Amino acid sequence: MAGLFIAVGQNGQRLISENGTDWTHSEVGKEGETWRVIASGGGRFVAAGSFGGTNIFGATSDGVTWEFSKHEGNYSRYVRGIIFHNGNFIALGGDPGSVGAAKPFALISADGKDWGSLIELPGKFILRRFAIGNGLIVGVGDRGRRAVSPDGREWKDAESVKAIDTLVDVAFGAGRFVGVGLNGLRMTSDDGLNWYNRLVGEEGEHLNSILWTGSQFVAVGDGATFSSADGFVWQRTPNHDAPLTVAFGGNAYVGLNWKGRILQSTDAVAWKEVFKCPNNLESVAFGGV
Repeated sequence: MAGLFIAVGQNGQRLISENGTDWTHSEVGKEGETWRVIASGGGRFVAAGSFGGTNIFGATSDGVTWEFSKHEGNYSRYVRGIIFHNGNFIALGGDPGSVGAAKPFALISADGKDWGSLIELPGKFILRRFAIGNGLIVGVGDRGRRAVSPDGREWKDAESVKAIDTLVDVAFGAGRFVGVGLNGLRMTSDDGLNWYNRLVGEEGEHLNSILWTGSQFVAVGDGATFSSADGFVWQRTPNHDAPLTVAFGGNAYVGLNWKGRILQSTDAVAWKEVFKCPNNLESVAFGGV
């Protein structure tokens, strides 16, 4: 199965690459139409975002032909994360402008086009990034929130979390979950509820993205990239011009940074700009097509 990167962003911007370096099929949508997240699974990609007060979705199997749909957000219930699990795309979000009453929700779809009814979720804060492992979805979000679900419908929150330990991103590999955050924060969990092995780096060395390559965790941050085969012992390497969000596939790392910059790397340490969009890009994913 061939692989494909798809990047999405503001004003409906979408474009694709087979190798992470050469980008084609650049398309835009309406002014103010923003794609915030994209995920791959089951041989297709699904992007989610908003236009006005409405959630919008785009599904594609090749990055060229898209099918669009929408789900009312009432100017407050916006999708902020998406993941593929057990044959379904699961979109999660809430009210990003609310503090302590974000009214989290989930939407579920088998194809990324037809979405079921809004599922109200417990919790005060939005979940934004997700990882799949051991049959579980682990989500991390605002104000230190961490939660676990077997299906995207029922969630259980980790207890006694601290806002200072907010995890920005999470990945699964080597049988465990690893989350990363500000000032080089790294934490490990076997079940998404109990977190341990808290490590921090230098002040300002914020880790914005983590992924599992199949052989190691790679966390990319502001000024440094951390790598680990097991999530316990880490190697820190100073990086250059690192992106804010990263995808991995075909032995290439692809990252995004302001404004509309697409960066590529073979080691997640040395980055080079390979393309620049007129619109800023928000999310990038790699998947089989």
